[in-house]
Amino acid sequence: MEHVTKVGGGDDLKAAAYPDPRYGYYVTFILLLAYTLSFVDRQILSFMVDPVKRDLQLSDTSISLLHGFAFSLFYTAVGLFLGRAADRLNRRRLMIAGVSLWCAATVACGFADSYAELFAGRMLVGVGEAALSPAAYSLLSDYFSEEKRARPIGLYSAGVYIGSGLAFMVGGAVVEAASHAGNVSLGVLGDFRPWQLAFIIVGLPGLLMVLLLLTVKEATRKDLGGGDPGLAFFRDNARFYLPAILGFAILAIVTFAFTAWIPAAFARTWGWSPARIGLAYGATMLLAGGGGMIFAGWLADHQLKRDRVDAPIRLSLIAALAAIPIGGGLAFAASPVAAMTLVGITTFLVSVPIALAPVAFQNVTPNRLRGQATALYLLMVNLIGMGCGPTLVALVTDVGFRDESKVLLSVSIVGASSMVLAAALIGLAVRPYRSLHRARAEAMKIVRYPLAE
Repeated sequence: MEHVTKVGGGDDLKAAAYPDPRYGYYVTFILLLAYTLSFVDRQILSFMVDPVKRDLQLSDTSISLLHGFAFSLFYTAVGLFLGRAADRLNRRRLMIAGVSLWCAATVACGFADSYAELFAGRMLVGVGEAALSPAAYSLLSDYFSEEKRARPIGLYSAGVYIGSGLAFMVGGAVVEAASHAGNVSLGVLGDFRPWQLAFIIVGLPGLLMVLLLLTVKEATRKDLGGGDPGLAFFRDNARFYLPAILGFAILAIVTFAFTAWIPAAFARTWGWSPARIGLAYGATMLLAGGGGMIFAGWLADHQLKRDRVDAPIRLSLIAALAAIPIGGGLAFAASPVAAMTLVGITTFLVSVPIALAPVAFQNVTPNRLRGQATALYLLMVNLIGMGCGPTLVALVTDVGFRDESKVLLSVSIVGASSMVLAAALIGLAVRPYRSLHRARAEAMKIVRYPLAE
């Protein structure tokens, strides 16, 4: 049996049938590929720090600006604008433009011979990637009804860990190659250093990604019966949005702290090589992170079908609480195998709220504000998570311990502390979420009934 959702009332009553779920999952898979590609392009610099530093004669500070500031500043600066565009314009065209821009910019990084050129390339990567998720989450919400939405959104969100994992695997191999190989000749294009070639290799698949996105259809916007309440909607419902967005953003500190410092921690504590770290940590992110997101989506849908409407926010709280002792125990790991196991479990648990946060926002936000809600959420995730995660670990190590060999302990302290604060904030959002969901359902006057086969 399939369902039709009707919105509004009287003469304005309109049937809003969702598309065939098989095509919906085809769209989900295409968007997952795009999101995975975005994280490969975003994170590839992480494992090429030393070769880039050496060849362009840069300092650690200069590299950190390339990795974080150049990307995140412009990602967040245009994010809200592109979120509003996703609520007003054709979302497929917006995503195609974004993918085209960031992939071209990634390839351009491979041709960079100076710091300024590489900085400009990273800046444009951030601008292009900012167009994807607000449009993608909004589009998926119009392809799947609420009780079927968590799985596709969780699957799409898995691109965070799939892309990061692949970036670590490729990056680790590149570092190894850079230590044994010289420049690579590409004929008339000239000679390229290994790190330059890596940028070109990960950027070129964007051409194929654009072709795949052309097969995606723009979905009819659903749930429009409530109209466009304007940005005042967020202010009027701040009891939910404020603690929820802050809680999920602070939880992102854990992810960014891990990706920035776990490789250094294993190198300094157990002497692991870049290739070994890249393979082990990359595989951990792929399996634990990606698996956790897919599991979270399945479990949330399972509960939503049983009218547990708060499943996205409640399951996020449970997972955040469960992750606290595991992340804290990382400091006491006696071997690299034990440490990587704890990293994997923590990654799995933290991936649950990362997958379900967009579901929660999509389920209670009016259609005409969904792109902006996503952009606001991502703005805070990048400012707080990316902005604070790596730096907090460095401060605890440099200022607190004054011993770089203690970096694993610093990661554990920052991670556990962030999870405690994040869980407290997410907990404050549970009741307001239920109230907002109830109010939205009443305002939309949602009626579901089975269709005859």
